[in-house]
Amino acid sequence: MPLSTELPSRSLRRPLLQLLAGSVCISFSPIFIKLADVAPDTAGFYRMLFSGLALLLWIGIARISWRMPRKAALVLAGGGLFLGVDFMCWHRSIHLLGPGLSTLLGNFQVFFTAVFSWLLLRQKLSPLFIAAVLLALTGLLLITGIDLAGLDEGTRLGIALGLGTAVCYSGYILLIKQSMAHPAVSGVSAMLVISLVCMSFMGLVTVAGGTSFEIPDNRSLLALIGVGVLSTTLGWSLISSAMRHVPATIASLVLLLQPALSFAWDVLIFHRPTCGREAFGIALILTAIYLGSRRRPEK
Repeated sequence: MPLSTELPSRSLRRPLLQLLAGSVCISFSPIFIKLADVAPDTAGFYRMLFSGLALLLWIGIARISWRMPRKAALVLAGGGLFLGVDFMCWHRSIHLLGPGLSTLLGNFQVFFTAVFSWLLLRQKLSPLFIAAVLLALTGLLLITGIDLAGLDEGTRLGIALGLGTAVCYSGYILLIKQSMAHPAVSGVSAMLVISLVCMSFMGLVTVAGGTSFEIPDNRSLLALIGVGVLSTTLGWSLISSAMRHVPATIASLVLLLQPALSFAWDVLIFHRPTCGREAFGIALILTAIYLGSRRRPEK
């Protein structure tokens, strides 16, 4: 009997709680990046360094097998490179726009993922999806204002980088889905490969850019450990393990906590000014992301 999409039964309460906890954990990602007083690429390097160390410790304690077919490992390596470029865009967007708006833009990945699935896998785009895209763009214009040309250069660049984040993240998601289809690939082992590849890539980018690896103070160190261990390792692990057991419609709704909470933390911690028009735009974008993540059940 297929699982119902109504309120989860008692057997689904634990994965639902895991999904909620994971969403809260990853909602702090842009906050940690904002608090860390290091360059965007350096932040990406340390984020994945601390994530990789935590995963290695986890694998050692739990005795999880990290062996996988070479093809799956290569696909995951490609995902790690996509994630590295994602971090290059997103971390810069966070500093230009703030944690809230940059995270909302990054979650536009649901639209790009659907478009890439249409182009590469010939999956159809529904009228609901088209409506969701228009709704998301309307919400974005309510936040930024209709006159995009009148925005300052930093804001325009931050929006472009935020959308670039969404494009790269959608590529990352498609590759992860492909690799996870192999039964020998576990969520933890997949994340380890991604972390190591992404860390190496971010390290090379940092060196090539002449950026320092120095962590200037304890606050920055704690922020980088937080984004690596709490948000990346724990948050993503909780979500990936729960997604296999929670109905897609409920999962899509719960995952909206991440951008919503990130915006809330931006307002509460960094005192981002938000008027009623912007709040309405945020609500439209969150609704659009939810609608865009819906998929027709297979017949």
